[in-house]
Amino acid sequence: MRRLGLSLCLVGLFAPLAARGDSEGDRLFRERVAPVLERRCVHCHGDASPKGGLSLTTAEAVRKGGKAGPAIVSGKPDESLLLDAVTGDPPEMPKKGPPLAVGEVADLRAWIDQGARWPEGLTLRDRRFEGEKWWAFAPLMRPPIPVVKATEWVRTPVDAFILAGLEMEGLAPSAEADRRTLIRRLAYDLHGLPAKPGEVDDFLGDRRPDAYERLVDRLLDSPRYGERMGRYWLDVVHYGDTHGYDKDKRRDHAWPYRDYVIRAFNADVPYAKFVRQQVAGDVIDRGNSEGVIAAGFISAGPWDFVGHVELREDTVDKAKARLNDRDDMLSNTMSTFQSLTVHCARCHDHKFDPIPQAEYYQLQAVFAGVERGDRAYSTVEIDAKREAMASRRREAIERLGAINLTFERLSGPALAERDGALRELRQGLAALAPPTPAGPSPSPTNGYHSGIHPGSDGAAWVQVDLGAPVAIDEIRLVPARPTDFADTPGFGFPTQWTVALSDDPSFPASATEVVAKDARDERRNAADEPYIVRPDGRKARYVRVSASRLWKRMDDYVFALGEVEVISAGENVARNRTVTSLDSIEAGRWSRNALVDGFDSRGERPLPAHPNATRRAALLYMIQQAEAERERLAESSIPPALRAERDALNAKVRAVDEAIKSLASNELVYSVLPRPPRPIHLLRRGDVEQPGEASKAGALSCVSGLESLFTLARPDDEGARRAALADWLASEKNVLTWRSIANRVWSTHFGRGIVDTPNDFGRNGSKPTHPELLDWLAAELLENGQSLKGLHRVVVTSAAYRQRSLGNASGEAKDAENRWVWRQNRRRLDAESVRDGILAVSGTLDTRMEGPGFDLFRFKDDHSPVYDHTAPGAADNPRVRRRTIYRFTVRSVPNPFLECLDSADPNLNTPVRATTITALQALALLNDAFIVSQSKAFAARLEGRGGDLGAKIEAAYLLVLGRPPHAGERAGLAGYARKFGLAGACRVLLNTNEFMFVD
Repeated sequence: MRRLGLSLCLVGLFAPLAARGDSEGDRLFRERVAPVLERRCVHCHGDASPKGGLSLTTAEAVRKGGKAGPAIVSGKPDESLLLDAVTGDPPEMPKKGPPLAVGEVADLRAWIDQGARWPEGLTLRDRRFEGEKWWAFAPLMRPPIPVVKATEWVRTPVDAFILAGLEMEGLAPSAEADRRTLIRRLAYDLHGLPAKPGEVDDFLGDRRPDAYERLVDRLLDSPRYGERMGRYWLDVVHYGDTHGYDKDKRRDHAWPYRDYVIRAFNADVPYAKFVRQQVAGDVIDRGNSEGVIAAGFISAGPWDFVGHVELREDTVDKAKARLNDRDDMLSNTMSTFQSLTVHCARCHDHKFDPIPQAEYYQLQAVFAGVERGDRAYSTVEIDAKREAMASRRREAIERLGAINLTFERLSGPALAERDGALRELRQGLAALAPPTPAGPSPSPTNGYHSGIHPGSDGAAWVQVDLGAPVAIDEIRLVPARPTDFADTPGFGFPTQWTVALSDDPSFPASATEVVAKDARDERRNAADEPYIVRPDGRKARYVRVSASRLWKRMDDYVFALGEVEVISAGENVARNRTVTSLDSIEAGRWSRNALVDGFDSRGERPLPAHPNATRRAALLYMIQQAEAERERLAESSIPPALRAERDALNAKVRAVDEAIKSLASNELVYSVLPRPPRPIHLLRRGDVEQPGEASKAGALSCVSGLESLFTLARPDDEGARRAALADWLASEKNVLTWRSIANRVWSTHFGRGIVDTPNDFGRNGSKPTHPELLDWLAAELLENGQSLKGLHRVVVTSAAYRQRSLGNASGEAKDAENRWVWRQNRRRLDAESVRDGILAVSGTLDTRMEGPGFDLFRFKDDHSPVYDHTAPGAADNPRVRRRTIYRFTVRSVPNPFLECLDSADPNLNTPVRATTITALQALALLNDAFIVSQSKAFAARLEGRGGDLGAKIEAAYLLVLGRPPHAGERAGLAGYARKFGLAGACRVLLNTNEFMFVD
């Protein structure tokens, strides 16, 4: 038997086919052959990159061929490679699933034998999923509570579902854990902190029948609950306080989103609202600052600084960077709220789930106008006032433009004479162009570049410290022409600026002299010639250049200079001096130090001693003075009424600008920056260089009852796209939304979800162990105010949750993985609970909430920032004793102590943390500087209680383990304390398995 290569899947090509066949041949193909090809073959041979180059979707595609040549010889089935591939023992094709049925092979043979005719206009498509109901997409209905035998064990409906499974498997539930274990378990599960000894005593002494439920309610009402659940959520959405990638720069305003999540959990925000706020809160809740903050979810993940800031526009790499950025937003949204791997459809139709590639790009279109950056909080009232002011400003600017055009057309003998003199001066300057160096001296730097601002009226300054006061003859502001924008002379040169001198680096008004000012709204491009300022020998140590009206780059505004030269006694005294600034991107060829390194963006600057340098500088100054004189002369020629109108309009614009600034909030959050949506095309094989048809905003068709393509009144409204997606996600009809969050809630209390792949409910993930229970929990959430606290309460008050975690021979033999929940899972404390728990028992925990995160490292702002977690003294700093969720999270350099305890990688969505048991953890818990410091603090706390050593040991056990020590434990640890000190004994206690595990 002739075989096709195993690396290909039906890799042949049909022989040329007739466009139309007889009715019998058409009927055979339509009714019997085509359905088989659609169900079993088109999956691999129907997308933009068919296996073996063979597409089986249309007659035209079939005629085009495949890599192995003809697969069908019309009228000769025994010579057709296609038929050969699907027969044999075993058949080579299909690669996945059972072989074709005998009847299906017979139909294929008959079709080829009759001429392999293909009806005109017929296109085949992937129909694997039609008629098949995958559990995750099935309608959501509250299932009936099962009838069980051991009804006395059932405390909540949850238990009936669990017990039904146990009875079916011949298993029995475990006994209830003791009260000390239960309060410790609840405290860590709901707070991430140990219960205090007094709280344990209160619970042990409370003999009311609902004492346990009262404890649960108290824990759920505590603000510590929001911090605990917030940590789970930030793992899922891969939140971090830096950008990631190779230039892992800080995000100093990301923390408001973290605080929003904690507040939302504590306030028990209905889950649909929680979803909608995070996807489109800035659009839906315009009058609520929480909306802008919550939308920080979209920008929570990593961001490629180089790809977005340093790469030139209209390049392939820039397009890839934006594609990857939208992919992260899309993946984060769909993995978090839908538990689907939609991102797998980026290059082709999803190989396991009914998600076409076209729908992936529909979702990309939703985020087509989203950029990331710092954004001010606002309200509806402030927005309305700002828009009204902006409207008045636009009117004034439009009238100013007309007046300025009139001024430019002014003429007369005196002005003509000035214009002739200017031409002569410029010709003389051109004749004095510096000679080309003998060897090439390309510039290694571009110069200084401010931070990127959303508007033109942002403030920016840069200053040079000359080391000591010197008499200044000239200041030369050299424009930039960076390599990435070689066709843009005068890059970043502001349209309003001042040059000031001072001997005080803070430039107070009382000690500052302004020596040059250009406050025109528009000025000629600075091009490549330096702008010269002559302070006439004034002495100063610091020179500051301030921009009050920034240069428009693309959709944003910046301030940039190639070089600043300060000439004193014929020398450039600014060369290699210290430069400071209000802000700076410090990236690529841009740096503060590059402002005084002797190079502009093109090459080395000629020294003042060069024969032409002095004469060129003099001519430049004469030209600038002549231009100013021409402007004064033109000014005197303007009719007084027109001049007065112009001055009044300029004053009006300045007043409106000041008023708009006064409305701006000083509070910033790293969130979404809406922009006009860019066009999104379906990319063949995910390649930005192979764009296909344009994509409209939409979602997924596999979720029944919801439209997959959005109907928008304004298709180009970026916010409307996200609002439509938010409504789609939060709909009560979206079964994935409610199953996904119900599964996550269960996972927080059992260490494993009912579906143990929480981010993948598709065919490549796991199936639920208790599908009816999952649906009951989802329905319970939907029908009871969408309260997550209520759902947590249902789970933790169940008998299933209260079980002991000890194993037994019968259970281990039948269900070693405990998939049927015949006991509670024994879980190790996560990294944050270890750190927070140690701070709590040592008495040093700072419970202040919200605000900027604390640094557990030494930071150095550099081209690529430095985060040094080994810096001495950090462990003893009182400012780092807040809960770990409030730390500044670095993507590229994880904290070593937390990393060894399996903290989440903020570069990745982490719905489930890996849990390891390693020798390194034991070493860290004995020797890390944090542990040593906290053990001393713990010992000091115990010493402050008074009493003998035995009393201190008992207090230590109660604080760390929630129980008193046995006699042998008390004696053993007391003996260790006498030999090695009480702090050493505390270190031992903190390194016990009993502390490290929930129970």
